[in-house]
Amino acid sequence: MRALPIVVVSLLIGSSVGAWSAYQSVGSQRSAEEISALRGDTTGDESDYPKFEIDAVQYDFGSMQRGTSRKHSFKVTNKGTKPLTVQVVSTTCKCTAGDMAKNPIPPGETEDLTLTWVAKVNAGTFRQTATLETNDPRARRVELTVEGMVNNVSTVEPNQWFFDKLRAEDQRTESLYVMSFEDEDLEIESANIENPEDEGKYNIEVVEVPHDELPDAKAKAGYRVDVTPLGKLPLGPIHDWVMLHTNIKEAEELRVPIMGTVVGDIELRGPAAYNDVTGSVHFGDVQSEEGAEVKLFLNVGGEHAADTKFEVAELDPEYLEVELGEPRKLRDDLYHVPLTLRLPPGLPPAIRNGTGQGEGGSVVLKTNHPTSPEISFGVRFVIKGAAVTK
Repeated sequence: MRALPIVVVSLLIGSSVGAWSAYQSVGSQRSAEEISALRGDTTGDESDYPKFEIDAVQYDFGSMQRGTSRKHSFKVTNKGTKPLTVQVVSTTCKCTAGDMAKNPIPPGETEDLTLTWVAKVNAGTFRQTATLETNDPRARRVELTVEGMVNNVSTVEPNQWFFDKLRAEDQRTESLYVMSFEDEDLEIESANIENPEDEGKYNIEVVEVPHDELPDAKAKAGYRVDVTPLGKLPLGPIHDWVMLHTNIKEAEELRVPIMGTVVGDIELRGPAAYNDVTGSVHFGDVQSEEGAEVKLFLNVGGEHAADTKFEVAELDPEYLEVELGEPRKLRDDLYHVPLTLRLPPGLPPAIRNGTGQGEGGSVVLKTNHPTSPEISFGVRFVIKGAAVTK
């Protein structure tokens, strides 16, 4: 029996406005019995087909600490007489899918399809789905659901590194403590930035701290972990994660967020849709057939204001549309650059609202500014279409 891993990851912050109705748009949960009931008529000999069967379509991880991960393997069996193919085609958050050792699955054989939930959401409930497509003509699309409750990590104080209004060129250090309340032999084996692309943007130092210097007197052992940005972060919100490998039970791989805002000569400004606390443009609920548009502007100040140019570097999701207008001079050291962000009509239902139901999107702009080569901001929305009915 082989495994197909799917890593399900969701980011921080925000409220779940319209999330339930959006789930009805994204797709309804199907039980194993309902999958059989929903099979339609096919032409030809019904025995001459692959037949998709799964032991369950929903799994509850229960309670888990923020920053940790859990896995569950769904067992997929081919009860037909022809090879069965299974593909992961969409999810309600960002996912990566590995290849099945046997895909297609031969008749009569069973494969493990593993969902891994990484709890990168604030404390509270979460629910995520992954949509499968198969070549069983009577079970073309199947949804798997994982859900549970996330609790704050009691062993970390404070619960994140926070850099408020960090100047792009500054190198400020913030610290937190990782403590053990049961084991005096606590160890942090390694500490590194989870995203490989951001490894060179921070310095991380782990220092063992004497018992009497820990912030919680009940702790038996602990470490201080210092994080220092190296002046290479893009302007905008900071959303990075440090991976700590520890010997703490159920937190051997503990992810702790780095949050804050990087400021400089360039600022994104606009209407109420832009929230400078979250660093995100909030579209709210968007009807698929209508789409949506938000007009903002880039405020460029300082001695390089007149010469600063912008171009779109990254869009997540890729169907976001960004239009940059002509700069408008307000004075020699201040320019406004119009920026229009669009969700075009006709998009499929999706939840990208930055909660446990679906992570937010993002936009990255490149510049020729000498100290601010990038500016990034988040995008949050729920695309609603016709509800899926049983």
